[in-house]
Amino acid sequence: MNGFLNIIKPTGVSSGLIVNKVKKITGEKVGHLGTLDPAASGVLTLAIGKATRFFDYFLNKDKEYIALAKFGVLTDTLDADGMVLKREEKQISFEEVAETAKTLIGQVEQIPPIFSSKNIGGQRAYDLARSGNEVVLKPKKVQIYDIKVEKTAQNDLFKLKIHCSSGTYVRSIVRDIAQKLGTVATTVCIIRTKSGVFKIEDAYTFDEIKDNVSDKICVVSDIMPMQKIVINNKIAKDFYNGKSVQSSKADGEYLLIYNDKEFAVAECFKGCLKKKIYLYEGEING
Repeated sequence: MNGFLNIIKPTGVSSGLIVNKVKKITGEKVGHLGTLDPAASGVLTLAIGKATRFFDYFLNKDKEYIALAKFGVLTDTLDADGMVLKREEKQISFEEVAETAKTLIGQVEQIPPIFSSKNIGGQRAYDLARSGNEVVLKPKKVQIYDIKVEKTAQNDLFKLKIHCSSGTYVRSIVRDIAQKLGTVATTVCIIRTKSGVFKIEDAYTFDEIKDNVSDKICVVSDIMPMQKIVINNKIAKDFYNGKSVQSSKADGEYLLIYNDKEFAVAECFKGCLKKKIYLYEGEING
């Protein structure tokens, strides 16, 4: 069982818990392709079986989020689960938030929240923060493509639609908008609506996948935009034994198909086709 599963993570549980549940259901190796905070919900893409070898292909995929930013309150975690550190009475208008959000569009230096999964000397930042240790995180370059701000029924609560690069923290965006306006804010809701090609409207809840997960898995050929090459027994044996083969194909990556099944991802360079990721499950004929 190899492929990708587009699942909706609910609030209040970790990405790791969802991964472990799917491992038990499938009996396969499972990994996520970009974590979500426990307080966040939405698209969590899981790689199943040998598809976990495609992790590097998803490192720089764009993400889209919907967030609710509450102005006038600051928590230590920058979300609704944290301890309140500060309250302010400053009134902020919709126009001010919308205009300030525009100043963050582009490539920016962003400091992650101290309650995050960033690695510091082999430890997670959130573990250090929970232990009362001082946490100092370096700014990281991220790309924010767009931020749309919408009004809500509450004067201090605004809805943000964010399109950004992988590695961007929505909580930091809300914090930074507030700082630019001379006040504080906390993200009280985060929903990831898109991660790479995976969209929330195509995602499944855990209850929907637990009894027939195999029907919900997207195979590699449905997701990876690669040209296919159908190979015969001899070439399949050569690749299985670690050999490369001559090819007239242009330089690039290809998905090899054998016996109507996904066999491997191979890279062609200067007329030489070499296996990169082996996917086939079954015997090679002949």
